[in-house]
Amino acid sequence: MVECPNCGREIKSLNQWHNCVTTTVDSLFEGKDPDLVLIFDKILAEVSEWEDVTVSTTQNCIVFVHRQTFLIIRPMTKVLDLKFYSENVLENEMIKKSIPYSGRYENHIRLSPAEEINSKVYTYLRKSYELL
Repeated sequence: MVECPNCGREIKSLNQWHNCVTTTVDSLFEGKDPDLVLIFDKILAEVSEWEDVTVSTTQNCIVFVHRQTFLIIRPMTKVLDLKFYSENVLENEMIKKSIPYSGRYENHIRLSPAEEINSKVYTYLRKSYELL
């Protein structure tokens, strides 16, 4: 991994395409439901403990990378959208979308309020981390 000299994001190589915009986590949560910050903080506390995880921001989301991107969190007005990957289609009432993507599945969960974050969510995220 190398750091982009313009935006500071960690990327695989300097010629890798990425959205080269600098922003802060706080700015992504401006005008959003305050409960979303609580959900994000819980996820960040868990995932940041995993080995070799880097966290960066783009103009509209927070990206978690371990060799490859394994989690993207997008603060929406009233919910937090989590995009992660799996080997198989996931069928659970929590999963809003599970679609084929590059030989695996891209999944979305939308969380709000903070009580919706549970061990099943962390299990999905951990499997995405291990998959990539």
